[in-house]
Amino acid sequence: MTRTILPLVALLLCAGFAIGADEAADTPAPVTVTVAKVLQLGPVPLPLPAFHDADENGVTLEALLASRSLDTATLRPRDGQRVALAGGDTEAWRERDTPVSWQAGGDDAREMWLAFYLRGDRWQEGNLLIPAPEDVHVQAWLNGEKIALENVHADEAAKERKGQLKLPTGTGLVLIRAVASADLEDAWSLTPRVELDAEAPAGTLTATTESDRPADINLILDAPRLGGAAISPDGSLAAIRLSEYGADGKRRSWLEIRRVKDGSLVTTWRGSDAGGLQWSPDGSRLSFTLSSGDATDLWLFDLATGETTTLLRGIADMGGYQWAPDGTFVVYSVRVEAEEDDRKVKRVENPADRQGWYRNRSYLVQAAVPSGVSRRLTAGPMSPGSWNISPDSRRLLFFVGDQDLEGGRPYFSSELWELDLSTLAVTQILTDRWINGAEYAPDQSTLLLRGSPSAFDGLGRNLPDGVQANDYGGQLYLYDRELGDATPLTMDLRPDVNGYWWSPDDGLVYALCTDTQFRNLYRCDPEKADWHRVDTGVEFTDQFDLARKGRVAVARGSGATTPWQVHAVDLKKNKPRLLLDPGADTWSDVEFGDVTYWQAPLPDGEMLDGRIMWPVNYDASKTYPVIVYYYGGTSPVTVDFGGRYPKNVWTGQGYIVYVPEPSGATGYGQEFAARHVNDWGKRTAWEVIESTKAFLAEHPSADPERVGCIGASYGGFLTMYVTTQTDMFAGAVSHAGISSISSYWGEGLWGYAYGARALANAFPWQDRDLYIEQSALFHADKINTPLLLVHGDSDTNVPVGESDQLFTALKLLGREVEYVQIQGQDHHILDHEQRVVWNDTILAFFARTLKDRPDWWNAMYPE
Repeated sequence: MTRTILPLVALLLCAGFAIGADEAADTPAPVTVTVAKVLQLGPVPLPLPAFHDADENGVTLEALLASRSLDTATLRPRDGQRVALAGGDTEAWRERDTPVSWQAGGDDAREMWLAFYLRGDRWQEGNLLIPAPEDVHVQAWLNGEKIALENVHADEAAKERKGQLKLPTGTGLVLIRAVASADLEDAWSLTPRVELDAEAPAGTLTATTESDRPADINLILDAPRLGGAAISPDGSLAAIRLSEYGADGKRRSWLEIRRVKDGSLVTTWRGSDAGGLQWSPDGSRLSFTLSSGDATDLWLFDLATGETTTLLRGIADMGGYQWAPDGTFVVYSVRVEAEEDDRKVKRVENPADRQGWYRNRSYLVQAAVPSGVSRRLTAGPMSPGSWNISPDSRRLLFFVGDQDLEGGRPYFSSELWELDLSTLAVTQILTDRWINGAEYAPDQSTLLLRGSPSAFDGLGRNLPDGVQANDYGGQLYLYDRELGDATPLTMDLRPDVNGYWWSPDDGLVYALCTDTQFRNLYRCDPEKADWHRVDTGVEFTDQFDLARKGRVAVARGSGATTPWQVHAVDLKKNKPRLLLDPGADTWSDVEFGDVTYWQAPLPDGEMLDGRIMWPVNYDASKTYPVIVYYYGGTSPVTVDFGGRYPKNVWTGQGYIVYVPEPSGATGYGQEFAARHVNDWGKRTAWEVIESTKAFLAEHPSADPERVGCIGASYGGFLTMYVTTQTDMFAGAVSHAGISSISSYWGEGLWGYAYGARALANAFPWQDRDLYIEQSALFHADKINTPLLLVHGDSDTNVPVGESDQLFTALKLLGREVEYVQIQGQDHHILDHEQRVVWNDTILAFFARTLKDRPDWWNAMYPE
C-alpha cells in the first residue's frame, strides 16, 4: 500500500509571539480559553512521491513533514477562501464547530489544516494544547515560526501536544497541521485550547475565526510600500518603484509601468533594486540606475522594442543624474572621497569638518545619449549642488557653498552660478546664504528661487519688526535676471514650501507645501500669486511628478489611516483618481480607529491645533489610557501613515492618542513658526501641558490618571523638560532627547547648525537663562514621572551623552528611570529587527506605567 501522511492542524499566531515548550507542576488550575470554532481546510490526499520507497534517497512519511504544503508566513484564512492545491484541485477554508472529527480509512495519507485567531487585550503567557493520537503527526506555527511541541500525558487515549505561547496585545493567527497515514484505524476528534495562568483575568483572551485585526509594527514595516513614481512626458504612463520585506527579513524591490488612464499594468521587473527612475524627454525610454558596491550603471529601457541598454557602466561613486530637456545628454555627479592622513590624526578645520563627509568633493559630468561619451563639466574646491538644466538645454544652474563662520547665521555661504554648456564659462548670478534652490522659468528670463523668509535681506518676511523669522520655513521668490530684482511669491501663503515646479505646459508654478498637519499641493499664476490647492486624493502628499505635456501628474501620499497610494491627478479638472494601492490586500482586514481633528482652548485664549486618534472599537462609555505625542520643534506632526512613531499601532493597543501641535511649527504661518526661535520649552511645554488638560476636560473617556507622553529628538527634549514642569503624566518616553542645550549645541554634529535657526544669536556664554534654565539636566531633581530614555548609541545628531547624563542624574536621585540603548543605530532606528524591539520597548513601558501591566516589560528586560 502506498503510504501518505496527513498534516492536520497548523497554528499561526500574530506578530511578535514567541513559542517554547514549558510545563508547570503543582500550580493552580489554569484559565482555559475555549476554541469553539475553527477554520478547516481538508482533509486532502497527501500521496508520497514516486520512488519514495527506493533504497537510495527514498522518502518516508516523517520526511514529508519537513516541507509545508501551505505558506504559513503569509496565510490569512477566511471562511470560504479557496486555496489552489498542488495537484490542480482547489479546496476552501470552511468554518466548523469544534470538536473537528477525523474519520479513519482511505487509500492514501491525508492532511488537514485548522486555523483560528486569538485576540488579547494585554501581553500574557500561555500554552497551546492539541489533542491527537500518537500516530498522527501534528505541527503548529506562530506567525510563520514553528512552535516547539512536546507530548504530554502518558495515557495514550489522552495524548496531547503542548507548546508555550507568549501573546502580545492584538490579534494572532494560529495554524495547526495534522498528517495521518492511511493505516490510522480509529476515528478521533480535535478541540484545540489555550491555557493561561490561573491569575489571568477572565475575558482577556478570546478565540475567533474572524481575521479582523488592529495594525501592528510588523504590518507597518513589512506591507508593500511605494518608492518613487515618475510620469512620462506625455502623461500616459507612470513608472513606480515598490518594495516589501520577505520572510527572511530582507527588503525586495521591483518596478512597474502602468497606464495612467486606468492603472493597468504594462510591464514589471521583479528582483530589481533599481533607483533614479526618470523618463527621457520624448517618453520613449525609461532610465534607471543599478548599483553594486561603489559602482553604478545607468540603464535605458526602450518601451517600443523592450530592449534594455547601458548608457553608463561602472561609474564609481556616482550621485544623481538629470536628463537635458532636448534628450541629447544627461548630467550626473561624481563624489570624490577625501584622502585620510596616514598618521591616523585629523586637524579639525571648523565645526562642519567634524562631519565625515565634509572634506569629500563632487563634480559634474555630461554624457551624450545614446553613445555615453562623456566630458567633465566642473572642478575646483567647491561641490556643485541643486543643479538644474535650462529648458533649451544650453545652460545649467548650480549652487556652491561652504562653512562661513564670519558671515553669521546660518554659518554657511550659498552662491548661485550658471554654466554655459557650450563654452563651460561660468557666471555668478547671486550670493545669499538663505537661498538654496533654483529653477528656470519656461522662457528662461526669470528664475524661481526657494529660500527662507530672511533671503534678500528679509524680503520674504511677513512678521512684525523685531521678530526673528523661523528660517526653516520655505518661501518662493521670482528673480528677474536682467534687473537683478527679486519678488516674493509666497509671503502671504500660510503653508511653507517644500518642493516646487514651473510647468512648461500651463505656465503655472506648483508648490508642495507643509499645510498645518497636512502636506498639500498648491499652484498659482506667477503674475498674480493667486494660490489654489490641488486635490491629490490624500491628506499627506510627499511626492509629485508633473508631466511636461497633457496637464496631468502623479502624486504619492497617505493619510492618518490611509496607507500609501499613488493617484493620477487631472490638472485641468483638479480631480484625482486612484492609480495604485499596493497594500490593499495586506490592509484589507486591518481595523483602524477614527480620527478627530480638534483644537484645544488654551488659557490665553488661543486655540492649539491637533488631532485625536481613537482606539479600535472605541466605546465612549469606557475609559482609556492616553498617549500624548508631540514634536514641538520646527515642523508639525503630519498625518502621514506609519512612520517611526506609528500611532495606529498605539490605538490598536487600546490607547487614545492625542497629538497637539505646539507653537513653532512651519505650515501655520510665519508668526506661529517664529515662536520656535529661542523658545526651547518656554511656551511649547506650557502648551503641551495646557492642551492635554483641555483635552482631558473635554473627553471623559480619557483617563486622567493614565496619561503618558512621548517625543523624539526635539520632542525628546520636550519630554525631558515637560517632566520638570508637571507631574500629571504617569509615564514619559524620550527618544534621542536633549537634556543639556549647551552640550548638544557644541557636541552634536548638527547642534550649532540647528542652533543657527533655533538659537538665533544666542550662545552659551551670553544666555544662561536659555541654555541652563531650559535644560532638564539642571532641573533633574524636579522629575518625578517614571521616564524611559531610548537612544541609538551611534547617534551623531543628538549624542547619546544627552541621555547618559540625565539617566545618571535620575539614578543618583533615586527616581524611576529606564534607559535602553539601540546598538549600532544613529538618530533614526532603521534596522528592521531593531525597530521591532524598539517599538515593543516603548509599548511595554507604557503598558507598565499606564495600564499597570508590567509582564511584557519584565519579559523583555528581566532583572
